[in-house]
Amino acid sequence: MALLAITGASVWDGTGAAARPATVLIADERIEAVGDVPVPPTADRIDGSGKTVIPGLVDMHVHVMLCGEDSLFGFLGTGITTVRDLGSAPEVTLPIRDAIAREERVGPRMVVHGPMLDGQPSIFGGRPGSPVATSGPQMTWLNGSVEEGVANVNRLIEMGVDGIKLYAGLRPDLVAAMIRAVDQRVPVTGHLGRTWASEAIEAGIDCLEHVHATCYQDVVRLEDRHGREDGNGARANYWTWLSEGWSRADLDAPYVKTFIDQIVASRVVLSPTTVLVTGGMATNEAQTEPGQRWRTRAMKERAVQQRAARDAAVRAAAAAGREAPSMSPIEPEMGGRALANELEFLRRVHAAGGIVVPSTDVGAAPGQVPGFALHRELALLVRAGISASDVLQGATRVAAETMRLGHEIGTVEAGKRADLLVLDADPLVDIEATRSASLVISNGRQYRPSEVLARIDTSEPAG
Repeated sequence: MALLAITGASVWDGTGAAARPATVLIADERIEAVGDVPVPPTADRIDGSGKTVIPGLVDMHVHVMLCGEDSLFGFLGTGITTVRDLGSAPEVTLPIRDAIAREERVGPRMVVHGPMLDGQPSIFGGRPGSPVATSGPQMTWLNGSVEEGVANVNRLIEMGVDGIKLYAGLRPDLVAAMIRAVDQRVPVTGHLGRTWASEAIEAGIDCLEHVHATCYQDVVRLEDRHGREDGNGARANYWTWLSEGWSRADLDAPYVKTFIDQIVASRVVLSPTTVLVTGGMATNEAQTEPGQRWRTRAMKERAVQQRAARDAAVRAAAAAGREAPSMSPIEPEMGGRALANELEFLRRVHAAGGIVVPSTDVGAAPGQVPGFALHRELALLVRAGISASDVLQGATRVAAETMRLGHEIGTVEAGKRADLLVLDADPLVDIEATRSASLVISNGRQYRPSEVLARIDTSEPAG
């Protein structure tokens, strides 16, 4: 049995307790003891003097297929020891998940929800860069009827997915039927459009993705709401149009209070992907991310393909005399108000007792970099007025509980998997300190961040 002791560090264990001086003793892949404990003479030692130990971080919304498999190094090298993949072909990501679990390849623990289960026709299907592929592995499965939706849910669970993701084109009756079909066997989350968030909560959904889009209908003014067939990609400039609605939202309106009360009472989890809108949908803060140099070659290739698809769509629309789907530049003051309102909405949900878990949508979100995006998300939530301790609990213990893995990961406690970060600074003092990991321990294995990041292929594609 391999023993490792981290001594002399301040340990923030993720339970909600204050940080304290402690020794962390690790035996193979699990934490053996935490506290004032003797160190066996056979144990390897890490001097943690002046450092802070926290649980490994969780990004609750990623797309590994869109980032490329090198993104696994980006996540692990920045201290993200678990990722929840919310949109991929199961025949691609389930083998990757299992290979990591068997320690046959390097990467964060993967929780795989498989494909996005969308309506028929897909709202996003006709857009440039759409996740609805015409050939090859499918990261979106279409569902034209309740029977088809139920069959696909059962098929995925039989394949071994860790959860189900419902997508924007599903009608309320399909959402309700598919949630019933899951029958609590795995968690269900949703990026919704034709179905409102409040309707999905009534149907028993566990988690909601993208405050910007999924919560839009329940928060913005009545005159800014869209029809069931007119949202989530169906209109030109959809994402920036959402920002306009958020910029005018009246968070003191009675219907917003009712919606927040529903979120809190139901214990539904919000996975807001707030960082998503900083890549041009509301603000352009993502461009200042120093981690931009670690964008994978696969992400750069996809950007080239998306530009070509958009250019072709613009030409086709012009020839047909119609407006092409696009994301127009947003007026900075209006974009700033939209982001501020989204952050204030999250603050109110949290203050009322709601559950918020940091997430990024990296791979699909413009301007975001695997791993680095989560650190920006943490900082945004602190900017919203949520304490650093609560934000970090959301990215560790609460995230683990949301995935039904609270018995295995999420806290620095005896018996848990040894997923730990050794930080050079205290994130409770400055949330940016989550970027200061000098050592990442994942399932008991030690990794130097710079060495892991160096494995990413960041070369430029042709064209």
